[in-house]
Amino acid sequence: MIVLGITGGSGTGKSTAAEVLKKEGAYIIDCDKLAREVVEKGTDGYKEVVDFFGSKILAENGDLNRKALGDIVFNDRAKLKRLEEITHSAIKAEVLKRLEAAKNKGTKLVVIDAPLLIEAGLNSLTDKIWLFTADFDVRLERISKRDGISLKSAESRFLSQTPAEKLIKFADEVIDTSCYNIEETEVKIKRLKEHLYA
Repeated sequence: MIVLGITGGSGTGKSTAAEVLKKEGAYIIDCDKLAREVVEKGTDGYKEVVDFFGSKILAENGDLNRKALGDIVFNDRAKLKRLEEITHSAIKAEVLKRLEAAKNKGTKLVVIDAPLLIEAGLNSLTDKIWLFTADFDVRLERISKRDGISLKSAESRFLSQTPAEKLIKFADEVIDTSCYNIEETEVKIKRLKEHLYA
């Protein structure tokens, strides 16, 4: 079984790549999704987050108000770090569980799709790492459009992320999607996937 880690900042094309690899038969572990699951109401993560940030981050039904939480952490590095401390160990435990299940099923390729692959220590679980990058303005445009947020909000999100230059040393492949549309990205990903087995 090959375990491929894909990482990079918001708007660089990770999700598109994961979708392509899923169609190609890979099992995807989506860490953004896991990050939401480990703080769902009733979990230990939820309790820790509410204890630290207070009830101002809750919606009327008691669920986490992700926008309110995002507005806080994307503008305060110390608070973002605390949120990551709460979620990372729970995410890693779940990733390990899913890797074991995939191995037992005889899965050939598992993809760990994680924007914080390196920061969360998940890179130690991978055989190969692909780092996705794109020009700052291209990323701003993509995220603003995708999430329906202002360019300023998108920019504050980027400033809290590790710059690609610091992650390059961990990567086996660096994929710049600045000039790619979805079709071109798909072709590139399929070609790179074949090299994994070479």
